[in-house]
Amino acid sequence: MSVTESPEVSPTIRGVVFDLDGTLYDKRPLERAFLWSMPWSIPRLYRYTKVRKSLAGQDFGTAEAIFAETRRRLATGSRAQARWQRWIDEVYDPGLVRNFARAVRPYPGVSELLSQLRAGGIRLGLVSDYRGIETRLQLLGLGVCDFDFCMVTEIEGAMKPAPRMAERTLAGMGLQGSEMLMVGDREFADAAFARAAAMEFVGVVAPGGQALDKRWMPWGGVCRYVHKRCL
Repeated sequence: MSVTESPEVSPTIRGVVFDLDGTLYDKRPLERAFLWSMPWSIPRLYRYTKVRKSLAGQDFGTAEAIFAETRRRLATGSRAQARWQRWIDEVYDPGLVRNFARAVRPYPGVSELLSQLRAGGIRLGLVSDYRGIETRLQLLGLGVCDFDFCMVTEIEGAMKPAPRMAERTLAGMGLQGSEMLMVGDREFADAAFARAAAMEFVGVVAPGGQALDKRWMPWGGVCRYVHKRCL
């Protein structure tokens, strides 16, 4: 299955690919909970987030390689990098789970939408950049079993919208890009990923946020749009 540059709106959508963070839930309460629960880590949180964002679209081939590059961008020298890794393992990752459970709820109707799409014969995909999707899905009342295809790009050694990840998604979904709709919340990653895979795109705008163009709308509008295009 080939990857092309720009999608055409297909009259028939046979598959929907979702991003996770910021797409199936509003991630701002999670960010606020992080800041309140560990204010001493704010500088590290800011730097870690900035470094991870800087990896968008890059492909390092393996999980080990992308994790090594992340540490390299965080600090110079093996000792400083080891301190960063301890912070990630002992502070960030546990704090993410703890604050997620405390602060995050799925957008209204997420589970119902997935069930309706599946009942309508639509293939479902989940493509997230970051590891730990099993735990986050569980805390949202979902699971990997709710999707026909799941992929964590970080574990594959790349980040959206890397072309290899687009190819993997097309193969995993068993569909052409023109037969699929991508739902995400980030222009630089999710919308670009949809373009790389020739998928139609619709963007989720967080409550109170600004729509970039007519493809972007609040979650309720996204639900209605997906339902209209697929069922």
